[in-house]
Parts: sequence; C-alpha cells; structure tokens
Amino acid sequence: MVKVGIIGAGAAGIASALEASKLGAQVCLLEANPKLGRKLSATGSGRCNITNLQAKSEKYTCSESAVLKKILMKYSPENLIAFLKEVGIPTYSTPDGWVYPISNSASNVAAILESRLKAQGVKIHLQTLITDIRESSEGFILATADAKRSYQVQHVIAATGSPAYPQLGARNNLYSTFQRLGHTILPVLPALTPIMTDPQPFHKLQGVRLDAGVELLRNGRVMAATVGNIIFTRWGLNGPGVMDLSHLVSQNEGQTLTLRINIIPHYESTLTQMLSSAADSNITIQAVLLAFLPAKAARFILGKSGLPGGQTVQEITQNEKDCLLHTLKNVEVDVKGTRGFKHSQLSSGGIPLAEIHAGSLQSRIKPGLYFAGEVLDVLGPCGGYNLHWAFTSGLLAGRSAAIK
Repeated sequence: MVKVGIIGAGAAGIASALEASKLGAQVCLLEANPKLGRKLSATGSGRCNITNLQAKSEKYTCSESAVLKKILMKYSPENLIAFLKEVGIPTYSTPDGWVYPISNSASNVAAILESRLKAQGVKIHLQTLITDIRESSEGFILATADAKRSYQVQHVIAATGSPAYPQLGARNNLYSTFQRLGHTILPVLPALTPIMTDPQPFHKLQGVRLDAGVELLRNGRVMAATVGNIIFTRWGLNGPGVMDLSHLVSQNEGQTLTLRINIIPHYESTLTQMLSSAADSNITIQAVLLAFLPAKAARFILGKSGLPGGQTVQEITQNEKDCLLHTLKNVEVDVKGTRGFKHSQLSSGGIPLAEIHAGSLQSRIKPGLYFAGEVLDVLGPCGGYNLHWAFTSGLLAGRSAAIK
C-alpha cells in the first residue's frame, strides 16, 4: 500500500513528493491536469522567482502569525536554495533579494523537478481528479471523479491549491471535503490580482509603468501601503505595487475604497532640490518632470496641477511648486474591485493554521491528513514569497508524513 498520497502537483505537491520519497516512503502524486507544475511553469513572468532572501513570517498575511513563524523557521531561504541546488536547480539572487534559477526559466524548473520525481520512484498519475477523501481502516481512500479508480494510502498531503488562474487548470474542488472532515474554510478570495478603478482619470496613461508608493484607503482612512512597480491600463492598475493590496480589495467588497498614489516615492528630495536650485531656474517645469517621469505621466501631472509646462522654474511661485509636489504625491482614484480569480496569481483564505500542527503541518482534527501550500491561509507579497511558502511547506509536510 502507498504510504503517502499527495493531491496536487504544483510546487507544494512536488516538494512533498521529493522529500517523502527521499526518506524512503512509497509515494503517489495525483494531478488533475495533463502535466504537472502548470502554474509553476508560468511564475515570475516565466522566469520563476523561486524564493526571496527576506522570506520571514512578518512579510506574510496570515490569521495565525505565531504559527507561521514556527513553520518558516524550519526552512529558511538559504535552506530552500540548498535544496534546489541538490535537485539540480542552481540559483542566483538580485540586489533586492529576489531569487531565480540560473536558467531564468520556470518551465525548465518544472521539467527538472519532474525528472527528479521519476528518478526517485514517485508514481505520477496525471489527469486524475480527486473528488473525495474517505477514511478507511488503513488510512484514507482517495476517490476520483469517474469513480472507476481509487487510491488507498496511509497518509494524505493536500496540496490542492486554489481557484486562482483557472486558465492553467487551477481549482480546489475539495473545500467541502475538508469541511466534512472537520476543518474550517476561511473565505477564499482573489489575491495578487490587478485592481479595477474608475477609468476616467487614467485614460491618457495607458501603458505607463513606474515605481510608486500606493496607499489603499477605506472611507478615507489608510488600510495598507506598498511601494512597487505599477502599470496603468485601460481598466485600472496592474503590477506588484497594487497587486500586493488586492486581497484587501477582495475582502472589502462593497466598501468605499480609494487608491492614493505617490509617483515619486524615491526622488522627492531630488525633485524639490531642482525646483529650488538657482542653477536650474531657467529650465521649464516640463523638462524637470521629464527627468523623473515618462512623457505621458509628466503631461498628466501638469494637467492635474494646472501648471503650463512651458513656464520655467523661476517663473512659478513657491505655492505653485508646493502644489506640483502635492499632486505628484497624491494621485487618487476610486476602486471598483479586482479582476477576479481569472487574473489572480493566488488566493487568500483557506484552512487556518490554527487547525494544523506547526511542527508537521498535520491536521489537528484528522490525524494522517496534512496540508501544504496555497490551500492554507498564508499569503505573501509579490517577489518569490509565495513560491517559498509552497516549497517549504511541501518539504515539511512530505518529511512529516514519511517519518510518521
């Protein structure tokens, strides 16, 4: 009989299978899609931002931060980098701590991991949709959609993901099963997804990409803030700077939400100096802005502030300079919602960490059942944090199930 049955062959499921099989357990990996690692193959714009050197518990959104801290202390980014090197995936890091495979290819990563799974004797069953988990005298029976096949296993690792990005076959059809087995499901909502806004203010900014400070306000009060790259589109805003706030938009549907954007978060002092420098007094305001912003954005700011771009620095008053700086730091737009699961990288919600053992990821409610990855209520920002969680939680669940 199979010792460990793993449902889902994403990053978490693959890591679970590799770790459990390395420790000598007989493992079967069950995946509903025709190939494993489909979402993994598309991550990081195809480059696979696989972890982040700053991946610590305080970077994540979670209902049980103390439990998450205990889990993440077991596998640091350095531990994961060592594991990846061991399985044939050497990596490099950028100055800001983002870690990528040297190949810069997410599809290569998936192919290497598949090869390693086969080398370690993992039985891979593709196009196998598990629709139910039933307890048996020897452990669990995993039932398929057509009821023609079932798998008897001692332990189950549910690495079932979420409904985010269904174009790649994402689903989680087992939430009701987890509830029947006694677990709570916190509301599962789109996260790391673009934000839709009132289209009118930004219709002339389509395609502009820049680094910005972004605040999300509810009824005029700041809920959260980020700094990151944003992209103006015909329907709103994209990019990490807004995607990292999108779970809060999902959670506050129906509320009055506003985005406040500072489009010079890193250069305010330099711009202020140029506006007050005698050496730059004969330069036009438009030329000053073009030193910091794309042309479309410079024209937009001039329009919002009411200043003629042809005026020179010495021709405008201090009040007008203050108005210009205020406009640059306070571009506001009403939020209409998110672009939903179809355009989301992840979800928020799922199984709360309070219902699992931090040392093993085994269910506190149903012994022999383990969870890993996105099915758990853990959400990180853009930048490799969520793949770090998927891989490390998979490694912990796989190890725990194998040695049980």
